Amino acid sequence: MKSKEKNNEATKGYLFQKKNKVSVWVSQHPYADIPDEYFEETFYKNNTRAKNTWSENFKIRYFSPEYLETNGAMTGTVNIKQAVSECSYADSYIDVLMSKAKKKKLQEVTWVILLFEYEYSAKISGIEKDKYVTLLGAFNYDAEEDFDKE
Repeated sequence: MKSKEKNNEATKGYLFQKKNKVSVWVSQHPYADIPDEYFEETFYKNNTRAKNTWSENFKIRYFSPEYLETNGAMTGTVNIKQAVSECSYADSYIDVLMSKAKKKKLQEVTWVILLFEYEYSAKISGIEKDKYVTLLGAFNYDAEEDFDKE
């Protein structure tokens, strides 16, 4: 029975929902060269679930659009710290993220994808990157902290 369940997940896609986790993918591919279809979302369940080429490439069954954020540069590259710092709750995970980015040599990026309440696992899915993005990792974040920007 167990192998049947695992096969079903691989076919339908995985659900890695996890509270207070954010999964981060980064790209070093020129933004202008990425086809629009990569991002175009198909919505269902009263627009609470979505799929697109990116999610299908990573075997994500669906994602909640309200938990997805992207940021980056339309041309050239941007330091990952700058790109992520402009996203939600960044102060609570930026240090760990920067350490991982440095380790993977991904400090300069064209854009980032953040999926909150999600702990994507490349180990389980077998997919760490596609043609356009690479999984940086899943990080704890704190939505309750007071983030005063100077």
